Amino acid sequence: MSDAFWKPWEVEITSVAQALEVIHGVFDKWSAEGRLFAWRGQVDASWALHSSLYRRLGWTRGAAAEPPQEADQEAEEAKILTAVHRWGLHTGDRGRLSALSQLAVLQHYGAPTRLIDITFNPLIGLWFAVEAQWDNGQPKNDDLDGRLFAIDVTSRLINEDDQKRGWEDDARRPWPRSDKGDLFREWNKYAYAWRPPRLDHRIAAQNGGFLLGGVPYSGSAEHPIQWPKGPNPGDGKWTISEVRRAVSVPLRVHKLQQEGGGADPLNPVYTLRIKQAAKAPIRKALQDLYGYRHATIYPDYSGFALYGHPTLKSRP
Repeated sequence: MSDAFWKPWEVEITSVAQALEVIHGVFDKWSAEGRLFAWRGQVDASWALHSSLYRRLGWTRGAAAEPPQEADQEAEEAKILTAVHRWGLHTGDRGRLSALSQLAVLQHYGAPTRLIDITFNPLIGLWFAVEAQWDNGQPKNDDLDGRLFAIDVTSRLINEDDQKRGWEDDARRPWPRSDKGDLFREWNKYAYAWRPPRLDHRIAAQNGGFLLGGVPYSGSAEHPIQWPKGPNPGDGKWTISEVRRAVSVPLRVHKLQQEGGGADPLNPVYTLRIKQAAKAPIRKALQDLYGYRHATIYPDYSGFALYGHPTLKSRP
């Protein structure tokens, strides 16, 4: 379902030259005009754009159930942060961690959070879309198309927002709860980006950050929010359940026009489909030209544990 959600909007990338042309030719121009982009690469083009918490909530509820709403995610998040406090993990070398920093550390170690990993470097985002991966010593996912998302977070970076900059230091979850009326609805209509402090070497190496927001909101009966199935008016609309099965933050997909243009409304996200045959050449170019490899993207012991000797079997 997720692949069908993105497909009408995607640009196919079939070569190294084409990938670099789009990134440098289109997005450099927009960046020079003051637009800020966050990037996310996924090795499988059919994957949803879900946070780990939202994905695992969906698995727990079962495929036949309705996708979780923000109130469901909010409740589970509260349980997780309570458990972190009970385990005594809510403090660091410099004292108590803010709620957002707690989630960032949990994300690093693979615990479920609402945060979605992003990078502010498009080439690193591209690397993640073509990353070599292994399972029990055997290559995996290289026979699948990858996907690169370019997410316009202009005016949505909380570090530069006078009202939201304090979120970094808040001991409690700072985003609006489900009982906050209009503020809560705004939280479910817009996505935000956070450029965290360099909590570890990996965030620094990846020029990393996080995307966060409420679960997509359908609007009111009088003012429903529409989610088009494609760039043409006759393509129809997705239901809110279908939207939530594809994306867990309120982003709106737009077709990338390579001649550039003005900003689209409501946090546009553009998507590039990296064809399977282009993965290895792009990966080689990123290593040879820019030095991006597992050792530089994951420069820590946990990264080495995963990728230092990936061709050794991890189980019988």
